[in-house]
Amino acid sequence: MRILQVLPSVLRNVSGELEVDVDFAHLVRVYAENFEAVTVACTVTTRVMDSGLERCVPVKELPYGPDRLKFVPLPNGYRMADFIRHRASVRAILTKEIATADYLIFSPHTLVGDWPTLGIREAIRLGKPYVVEADVVYESVSQVRKASLWKRAVARPVFAPLFSRVYRHSLKHSSLALFQGQDTFDAYAPFCATAYKCFNVPIYKGDHITEAELQAKLSRIDQGGAIKICYAGRAVPMKGPIEWLEVIGELVKRGVPLEATWMGDGSMLGEMAAYIFAHGLTPFVKLAGYVSDHKATLCALKAADVLLFCHKTLESPRVLGEALACGCPLIGYGGAYPADLVSTSGGGRFADLGDWRKLADIIEELNASRESLRSLIIQASQSGQRHDRDAELQRRAELIKRFGRNRAP
Repeated sequence: MRILQVLPSVLRNVSGELEVDVDFAHLVRVYAENFEAVTVACTVTTRVMDSGLERCVPVKELPYGPDRLKFVPLPNGYRMADFIRHRASVRAILTKEIATADYLIFSPHTLVGDWPTLGIREAIRLGKPYVVEADVVYESVSQVRKASLWKRAVARPVFAPLFSRVYRHSLKHSSLALFQGQDTFDAYAPFCATAYKCFNVPIYKGDHITEAELQAKLSRIDQGGAIKICYAGRAVPMKGPIEWLEVIGELVKRGVPLEATWMGDGSMLGEMAAYIFAHGLTPFVKLAGYVSDHKATLCALKAADVLLFCHKTLESPRVLGEALACGCPLIGYGGAYPADLVSTSGGGRFADLGDWRKLADIIEELNASRESLRSLIIQASQSGQRHDRDAELQRRAELIKRFGRNRAP
C-alpha cells in the first residue's frame, strides 16, 4: 500500500528550508490516511514569482515520519542541456521508486525536462499500472505563454505536436486518468481506457458562505451603491489581466459605479499598475498583491458581488469554485469548465473568449437590475454547495485504490 507521485514542483526552497504547497500538504494527509506510505518526487522551485507556490509550509512541520512520507527532490531539467545531463540519474531514481510502489501517479506537463513522462516510460517498461492527473489543456496554455521569436516561429510548431503525441501515448497506457474540470476531461478522456472528472477546489467544511453572510450581501445589493468586482489569482498572460482592466475601464466610461480589486502577485503586476495610472483608473481599482491568508481571500470573495475573469486558456482555476462557495457569481469568458460549475443551480454569465466588451455589457446590466444580480448571487451560493475538498480527495483516493493497484507479479 505504498503510493508514489511524480509531479511538477510542489516543493520550494527559497530560504534554505524545504517547503511544500499548502493544498498539496492537505492531499498528502488524505493519502496518508488511505495508504501505508507516500512518496513524492518532483523538482524543487527556488523562486516564488509566477511559480504557483506562494502558500507553503515547512516539510519538517508535517506530522509524518520518514517511514510514512518521503520527498524525493529531482534536478531541474527544463533546459535541454540539463535534461540530457540529468536524465540517466533521474531515471535510476525513478526506476527504484517505481519498483517498490504499489500505486503510481504521474502528472506529465511538458516535453523537455518532464520527469513524470520519464517515470511513465519506466512504468510501461516494468508492466506496472499507473494513474495520470491533469488540470489544464496543455496545448492551449502553450499558445499564450510569452516566448522569444525563435520559440514562436520554430520550437513551438515542432515541440507542441510532439508533446501531444507523447502525452496521448501516456494517456493510452494509463489504468486511470483523473481530470480537473470539464474542459480537460473533454480534451483528454477519449484517449484513456478509464477517465473520471474531478474538482480540486480548496473549500472545506465551514468555508461556505453562511445564511447570515448571504442575507447581509443581499441587503447591501438592495440598497444600491457601487458594484464590487474582484479577482484572485496570478497576474500572468494566461489570466488576461489587461483585458480584465479593459472591462473595468469600459464600465467606468459608461458611468457604472464600481470598486474593483485584483488579489494576487505575478509578472504582469507592474504592467497592470501602469495601465491603471495611464487610463485614470486609480480611484476604481486596487491591486492588493499576494494575500497569504486563504481565509482573507474567501472573506473578500464573500464581500464581492461579481468574480470577473478573463482566462485565455482551457484550464480549471480553483478560484471559480471558491467564488461560488462564497456566493460570488462568475462573469467571464465561457468554456466547458465554468459552464459545468453552474450547470445545476446557475450563478454565472459568460461571453466568448476575447469579447471583453460583452463582459462589460453583462455587468452593466446587472448593475441596472439589482434583482437580477440578487438572483445570480443566490444561484451562485447554491452551486457552490457541491464543493467539499475532503470528500473529493477521499473519492480520488478510492478511485486510485480501485483502478491503480499493481496486481501483476
